[in-house]
Amino acid sequence: MIPLKIQESGKGPNLVLLHGWAMNNLVWQPWLAELEKSYRVIRVELPGHGNSQYTKQWNLEELLSSMALRLPSCSAVLGWSLGGMVGLAYASHYPNRVSRLVMLASSAKFVRSEDWPCAQPEETVDFFSKGLIKNPTATFKRFIRLQTHGAEPSREINEFLKSVVKKNGEGSIEGMLAGLSILRQDDLRDLLCRLKCPMMMVLGEKDSLVPLEAGAESAQINPDIYLSVIDGAAHVPFLSHPREVLQGLGQFIKEGCVA
Repeated sequence: MIPLKIQESGKGPNLVLLHGWAMNNLVWQPWLAELEKSYRVIRVELPGHGNSQYTKQWNLEELLSSMALRLPSCSAVLGWSLGGMVGLAYASHYPNRVSRLVMLASSAKFVRSEDWPCAQPEETVDFFSKGLIKNPTATFKRFIRLQTHGAEPSREINEFLKSVVKKNGEGSIEGMLAGLSILRQDDLRDLLCRLKCPMMMVLGEKDSLVPLEAGAESAQINPDIYLSVIDGAAHVPFLSHPREVLQGLGQFIKEGCVA
């Protein structure tokens, strides 16, 4: 079993937070005080990220098994970027444990293909894989710039994300490469139409990593998906437009089981 770093705070219905690639639990800090007013917030640090105890290669199946052992029997799940893909897989593999799913700046397939043009070219992932080995610090900075590109205020958010990595650790090369492997290889589109819980996609209008078109394409697969577009936001809408995202989250997540 993969040992997971899990932090809990607040009271109310369970809300599990899953961060994105190259980040860690500290990324939720600006949001945390507001979330704690309404939810029992459960932050899961992905293996090999931040100060995670697990520094080896890992795969999605191993992670899901560990989450099922450590997380409450019923929770709403919010996953950002790579965390959204993890959340989608978790909701599909353990349908009775997820009451609602929010994919934040995330989609079921990160890499472009002929039948999925609304994604990143594989060369983008290759670039970060090679950069991670040669110069991790410079690679993280480049990735952060992509996340904040087009957002307002991008400079302040950029500095905050750099501090997240600096204060809570860069993680391990092996763990980071495992996360990139999921982004490169995993195609979870078939899980969209099999979901048993309600799902919302929150997308930034100016996101250069997960294009807005991914929402429309996902809704073609599952018409029941609720789409929320944050005007003026890039890949980090919860940091650039926290009030709008919190409002949509509150409307979508209804009180359910808290065990």
